[in-house]
Amino acid sequence: MGFGDKLRDALDKVKHSMHVDKDLIKEVIKEIQRALISSDVNIQLVLNISKEIEEKAFEEIPSAITRKEHIVRLCYETLLKYMGGEIKIPLPENPESILLCGLFGSGKTTTAAKLSKFYKKSGFEVGVICADTYRPAAYEQLKQLSEMVGVDFYGNTNEKSAQKVTKEGLEVHKKNGCNLIIVDSAGRSALDSELVTEIKEINDVFTPKFSFLVISADIGQAVKDQATAFNNAIGVNGVIITKLDGSAKGGGALTACYITKSPVYFIGTGEKADDFEIFDSNRYLSRVLGFGDLESLIEKISEVTAEEEMGNIKDINPEDLLKGNVTFGIFKQQLEFSKKLGPFSKVLGFLGVGNKISNDQMNVGQKKMEKYKAILDSFTKEELKNGPDFLNRSRMDRISKGSGTSLEEVKELSSHIKKMKKMFKGMDSKKMEGMAKQFQGQNGEIDPNNLDLSKIDMNQFANMKGVKKKKLKFR
Repeated sequence: MGFGDKLRDALDKVKHSMHVDKDLIKEVIKEIQRALISSDVNIQLVLNISKEIEEKAFEEIPSAITRKEHIVRLCYETLLKYMGGEIKIPLPENPESILLCGLFGSGKTTTAAKLSKFYKKSGFEVGVICADTYRPAAYEQLKQLSEMVGVDFYGNTNEKSAQKVTKEGLEVHKKNGCNLIIVDSAGRSALDSELVTEIKEINDVFTPKFSFLVISADIGQAVKDQATAFNNAIGVNGVIITKLDGSAKGGGALTACYITKSPVYFIGTGEKADDFEIFDSNRYLSRVLGFGDLESLIEKISEVTAEEEMGNIKDINPEDLLKGNVTFGIFKQQLEFSKKLGPFSKVLGFLGVGNKISNDQMNVGQKKMEKYKAILDSFTKEELKNGPDFLNRSRMDRISKGSGTSLEEVKELSSHIKKMKKMFKGMDSKKMEGMAKQFQGQNGEIDPNNLDLSKIDMNQFANMKGVKKKKLKFR
């Protein structure tokens, strides 16, 4: 059971209790303590969090909210505070020069490529310098990653001085018109005098506007010692935490940054170049607790639907969809679009329902999407322009053989499209408006507390035209 699962279990005890008393609060605090300690959070910090929750649990509350809601909000806000919620930092809009430093295994070289792509998407001409002359594979790795994300690269395998390589790279990139230069420095197994001297030499010739310490989340609260040591040795502006998606010690890493007052600028959430985001403690904790993160999902969708992508969906008429005119071609575009958003599990995490679906169910969903894609790749252009009624037995036989699937699976896809047609046909603007309002707070803005999809009244769709009148609910 991961960090988020344990915290969710603790909050669920409050949500599902008959009434709130001191015994319940003590039980919930114990669960939160177990979750934090297993995530390698500093013990003194765990005690501080526990004390704050206990002291404020029975304070006077507004009449508009219940005691249960107050406890859940109190736990959320207290955890948020110690995970960077109080450190508000402006993102460097025009950084010009960034130095990355860190130890072996922190994911520094991969981060250099991810950071390059992040700023390239914002319109920067990025140049990357491989100043790691210590690790044999560093040059080739960064060169390949730079080509993959489409940024300029400089390295010199014949030069052993990191300072000289940096100086050469600066001259080359400036000549090529780069307005942002990122240097990937060497690492060591520990912060020794040799590494400190080397980074100081790079720093002298590079004079970066920003220096980021790259740290892996799986070292937990040991982040505290690294952040302090690097800051004392060379001075760093902030931290980039990698591998935050797959580590059970993510909470320990984040709270360690709070202790040292080291602001976290970015986090790595996966292996791909796009699995990189600006750190927002509110969004991160919302995802961890299963409240969802629609803001990040909307941003991801905005990236995917950039101008060059819009050409693929320009022929889709929303009014036609609401009339039930759903074709196989439209569904295929929808699948391709979903794939660009990332893995199925990640999208469900954004929506706040990932924790309510087992890994087996997620795998089934992912495999089904891949199977549907294979089937649709065997359709002719004419078939893609039409819906299920266009397919006869001979067409279905040809499609199943061409896609290496069974006839039953082709029929299943056809049945799925029919259900989509019925759903769209039954939708109207009032129903959609009602659903949107459930996400809003009193001021009309999206309220993070309303982002748990399990709370949405799905019964509003039960009486839609073309949909069977039966109660819909989450299991």
